Amino acid sequence: MERPKKALLLISLSVLLASSTWFSGTAAADVLKKIWGLSEARSAWLTISVQIGFIAGTFLYALFNLADIFNARNVFFTSALLGAAFNAGFALLSRDLSAALLFRFLTGITLAGVYPVGMKLISQWFRSHLGWRLGVMVGALTLGTAIPYFIFALGTDFNWRHLMLVASFLAVAGGLIVKMGIDDGPYLRESPHFDARVAFRVFRFRNFRLQAFGYFGHMWELYAFWAFSASYLAASFSRSAGRPAGQASLVAFSVIGIGIFGCALGGWISRFIGEKAVALVSLLASGLFCLASGFLFQSPSGILIPALLLWGIFVISDSPQFSALAALTCPPEYTGTALTIQNGAGFAVTVVSIQFIAWLAQRIGWQWAFTFLAVGPLFGAAAMRRLRGIKPTHLT
Repeated sequence: MERPKKALLLISLSVLLASSTWFSGTAAADVLKKIWGLSEARSAWLTISVQIGFIAGTFLYALFNLADIFNARNVFFTSALLGAAFNAGFALLSRDLSAALLFRFLTGITLAGVYPVGMKLISQWFRSHLGWRLGVMVGALTLGTAIPYFIFALGTDFNWRHLMLVASFLAVAGGLIVKMGIDDGPYLRESPHFDARVAFRVFRFRNFRLQAFGYFGHMWELYAFWAFSASYLAASFSRSAGRPAGQASLVAFSVIGIGIFGCALGGWISRFIGEKAVALVSLLASGLFCLASGFLFQSPSGILIPALLLWGIFVISDSPQFSALAALTCPPEYTGTALTIQNGAGFAVTVVSIQFIAWLAQRIGWQWAFTFLAVGPLFGAAAMRRLRGIKPTHLT
């Protein structure tokens, strides 16, 4: 196998394995709600704490230019191992919500050295059709975040703590693959000097700023949809005796996991129509699903499940395109920092949307809660329509 293709395969596999710790708390939420007596809003913090940790981590990594000053493979390896350790702490040491939130927060910090750094590793190996290559990697990330749902769907008779340890073992394997399985890419740039201002100066550039606004709109919807798809499905299934609520985790895994095809397909199509077009179409299609979610809630399984699977494709198909657009419109010598700061700001948006949807669901129910996610993709689409003349830029 050619070295670039092998690198793409191994980096994507590593991201898939290392990101399995991301939704481990979310997948365990239904069990922990019963054990610890949590409300919907309180259990949502099992997801929100990871997002806040990721935000803190991205600002920390970006402020100190860690992914640019230090070897990216070493940063990924160290972050994956620490993430595995903190997730194991969540599994073995949490006796109440407060302890669980601390470990989920710490796990989130380490994920800032997995997702954005994985994108930088890809950019070290490829210059052309970056949206296609990042599509493969982000697809792997998507499947990785769905793994905890799959673990729970197949292991309902096991202790939830033991199931969470599986994710930690997978994260260790992911870190080892990057550390030992690949070399530095041919487009590895000489390490730049430390500049804390870079994390903020990249937003001076109009094209970087506009695609970032598109990304923020995408993020308003994405993680709230992922985090609550099982709750939405369980509420819908409970309306009918013929719909077993226990299948909600397995269907949620499928809805999230199918995004790997959305990322790959969107990346492949971007080779012909460009990253901007794929992102714009994805945002509009996903926004329409948000608006239709209340009606889908009452639909038969034969309509509801295929519709959610299609939504699961469009909700993530634009994500790698935004990463490619960010890489194309930021200073190339600080690609890692720019990708990290954009991710951090985007995940700050998810904290608001996740808590808002959880609060909303308690008051109006799950049938119409997802409708309000449409604000994000429609705002993002408006920003993307203004994006013109994408060319790499340099800080001066």
